[in-house]
Amino acid sequence: MDVVSLPDHRPGRSPVSSVDTSKSRRSAPPAPFSFLPKIKSERNFLDLRGAADLWDRGCVVGFWGRLLRLILGQNAGSGLTEQLQASGTAKSRNRSSVFFPAQSLQAPQLLPPASVAETVVGPVGAEGSRIRSTLSVVARREAQQRARDNERRRLREIRRTDRLSRDITYLGRGVSGWLNERISDVARLQSAGLPVLSGPADVAKALGISLQSLRGLAFHAEVTRLTNYLRFTVPKRSGGQRELSVPHRRLAAAQRWILRTILDRLIVSEQAHGFVSGRGVLTNAQQHCGQAVLLNLDVQNFFPSISFARVRRVFMAAGYSKCVATILALVCTECPRREVVFEGRRLWVATGIRGLPQGACTSPALSNLVCLRLDRRLQGLAMKLGLVYSRYADDLTFSGGADLRQRAGAVLKSVGAILGSEGLQVHPWKTRVQPRSTAQVVTGLVVNDRPGVCRREVRRVRAILHRAATEGLERQNRDGHPNFVAWLNGRIGWIGQSRPELGRKLMEELRGLR
Repeated sequence: MDVVSLPDHRPGRSPVSSVDTSKSRRSAPPAPFSFLPKIKSERNFLDLRGAADLWDRGCVVGFWGRLLRLILGQNAGSGLTEQLQASGTAKSRNRSSVFFPAQSLQAPQLLPPASVAETVVGPVGAEGSRIRSTLSVVARREAQQRARDNERRRLREIRRTDRLSRDITYLGRGVSGWLNERISDVARLQSAGLPVLSGPADVAKALGISLQSLRGLAFHAEVTRLTNYLRFTVPKRSGGQRELSVPHRRLAAAQRWILRTILDRLIVSEQAHGFVSGRGVLTNAQQHCGQAVLLNLDVQNFFPSISFARVRRVFMAAGYSKCVATILALVCTECPRREVVFEGRRLWVATGIRGLPQGACTSPALSNLVCLRLDRRLQGLAMKLGLVYSRYADDLTFSGGADLRQRAGAVLKSVGAILGSEGLQVHPWKTRVQPRSTAQVVTGLVVNDRPGVCRREVRRVRAILHRAATEGLERQNRDGHPNFVAWLNGRIGWIGQSRPELGRKLMEELRGLR
């Protein structure tokens, strides 16, 4: 008999000086359930599919063979894996269904046949008690683990709900990076007469709404089932359709507060005449009276081209923190969206970046504030070339001497480069060069000598009032205006801006016809 010295490095064992290789394998039989510390997951132990696969290959012998015979029946036969897969119980999540198969599994039996029971009465009783003890321990541990998991989920949901009710830390992908930066320039805000806001709670309190409501108004989603805007189209005078986005009631109220409390108190450039208190189409036209040549340009897609990032910089320049500026900019901007139906659900899918919506009361004021640098650059170009510059919303006007007609191409190129660097683009079909020999029109007013409505418009309104005296107002609605009286009232008011006396006279005639 050969005896060799082998060190034993197993944990918890002391080195043995010598081992009898001929008897070591059968001297100490493995204890029952000695495999349990080696199994990382109870699911591996209870995976009946793996056991069935070993059964089919004839690899299950000894204790495990007797255990499977006890559970599945002595005459389960071969092909057990296929039977389990066909019955759908191979991967059951219920531990009890693993050891006690469902009624749909025909081959397994809960008790062994009588002949087998007679031959294995002793081992089956002892092993059965160990099996029941192990199963009860496993079931108790699983119940405790499920209880702990449920408690953790409950506490996590409570913390999440509490956090959402007290703060806003996420408003959508791509816009939430600065929501934790909440330091505002208090001195600058107070000097400008603006409300001091540092975080989401301050904004919600100022608007008179909850944080949940503020989150709903400002949240950015590329695909959503609900939208805060009512979208429709109206025909353009030049042809085509103009899409308008009118905010819903709660959002419109928040935007009105932002307009009155913040935007109206910020300074705009002297060259901006649209949507500015004390300025309008008349003051814009007066800048170009008596000039030899006029150059009119139009900015293409003006409001949608002003992005969310530029609007946010306006609020940051006013002194607000990055968090507040982000929230206010989200309230005042929106993505262009298209309605689609997917799996029976109506969805609104974003088709572009967030910009100023046409229909929000804050869009005109924000466009003037965003274009502050643009106006300064164009004014510098005009002064360099000896021209006069003014802007009414997206309508740009340059005027100068007779040489402007020859320099119009170079001026257009320079203006286009400046607009391009500001993220804007000149409309290719709305550029006009107007010499003094023609009717020079600026924002609808003729400015050859003094600002005024063109004679054709005055004659048309007078003719309508004259015929209405004998035929009635409704019969004069030849263009199908939904509210003809309101439309006629607006045309008379337009005439009255440049010719107040004529406007009052025409308004009295209209009142006499009602």
